Amino acid sequence: MRKNNNLIKLGDAIAQIFKEEKLDEKYSIFAIRNGWEGLVGKTVAKHTTQINYAAGILFVSIDSPVVRNETAYAKEEIIQKVNQFVGKRIIKELVLK
Repeated sequence: MRKNNNLIKLGDAIAQIFKEEKLDEKYSIFAIRNGWEGLVGKTVAKHTTQINYAAGILFVSIDSPVVRNETAYAKEEIIQKVNQFVGKRIIKELVLK
């Protein structure tokens, strides 16, 4: 019986499908939304009304001008925490609205 050399590992196949369908990006955004409080703290999370993502930019709507202003000072730290949380550099910019 001959061995079929076209076989690939299941994990590699799943990773390839995730990459081709951009599911890894969608999963990362889902994880960010679910882990937001742990990333930014209770106060910012409590005032966050919406989190969206497009082309490396994380758009975060905050309903308090004071909290939004304070959060603006921590933008780079938040970007770093989020990227570390998902395990790759998915967020290049943070826009607070």
